[in-house]
Amino acid sequence: MSSYEQKDLPQCWQDYFTAINAGIDRVILYGAPGTGKTYAGLTYGVGECGSFRLTCSEEMTVSQVSGMWRPHRGEFLFQKGEALNAWLGNGQVGGRVVVDEVDKASGDVLGELLNFLDSTASSSLRDPDPGEVYRPKAGFSAVMTSNIEHPDELPVALRDRFPVAIKIDTPHPQALEVLPPRLRSVAVGLVTAEGNRRASLRAFYAFNQMLSNGVDNDTASRLAFGEKRAKAIAEALAIAE
Repeated sequence: MSSYEQKDLPQCWQDYFTAINAGIDRVILYGAPGTGKTYAGLTYGVGECGSFRLTCSEEMTVSQVSGMWRPHRGEFLFQKGEALNAWLGNGQVGGRVVVDEVDKASGDVLGELLNFLDSTASSSLRDPDPGEVYRPKAGFSAVMTSNIEHPDELPVALRDRFPVAIKIDTPHPQALEVLPPRLRSVAVGLVTAEGNRRASLRAFYAFNQMLSNGVDNDTASRLAFGEKRAKAIAEALAIAE
């Protein structure tokens, strides 16, 4: 994303980069799916230790967050979870954890996340075997993403850990560069549309890929967007041309 000057970006992306550049280490990105929220969290302003991703669901377990004991060659070893990996980074500097779809986390997972996403001074985790206490290293940061309409839909304790919440209401220009120019304006309009008119940017990627491989327009539109929206997509493309 660095190929764009910040001043040339849509306001929502300017706000995100402003917050990260100012050292804000807890940010929520929310809004329509398929706009590049996760990609931005994983890549922009990430230090040398990189980023670690958690995708929440009802089936997700606490072990994916903090870790668990696993048998290995006749003994049990502690396998760290992604949040703990981000905490520890390279041992000196922490990394970033990106928590996707946080609103879908179960109660147990949410409880574990509340510890990992708390302030650096307040967070700790005790390793049950050697008794070592893990704490986040300096530089640890967290970005949460969600498709909710408003951050107040999140649990109060979780929302309170993130001082900055930004609604991402348009795709980042770099995410659109994959598409040919004739598709870009249509994609922006439908990715940010309300209700049943909304289409994911990922669907446009698939649509374009099929067209590039010789699939006819009607079939590609039906497969990528579904029967109900195929006609609307064709009409939008005709207007754009």
